[in-house]
Amino acid sequence: MSPAKLLFAAALLAISLLAFIPSYEPLPTLASFSDILNHFAAFFTLYMLHLFTYPALSWRLRSAALLGYGLLIEIIQAFLPNRHASFSDIAVDAAAVATAMLLHRVVCRLRTRCA
Repeated sequence: MSPAKLLFAAALLAISLLAFIPSYEPLPTLASFSDILNHFAAFFTLYMLHLFTYPALSWRLRSAALLGYGLLIEIIQAFLPNRHASFSDIAVDAAAVATAMLLHRVVCRLRTRCA
């Protein structure tokens, strides 16, 4: 397994574990201070890692896969005790994916080539 795939898999596993633990209480203060920031950072990071792991995929497929993952998280959380589904979390996930995608486009234009 390539280092990029390993890093993407590790990030996906860590984010999934954080999404499904009963509460953030045992986590350090930094990790639990903002659900919005956590979602944004997670999905921005996933987009960038996915981009380097699978550069040949289109932005549409990449975005759809990550947003589908975000939706799946919210659906599962709706059935977990001490967790709840939130449309605002999905909106933040979408904003993070869009921001990462736009940043990638800007960098590509500045470099005159794109992955």
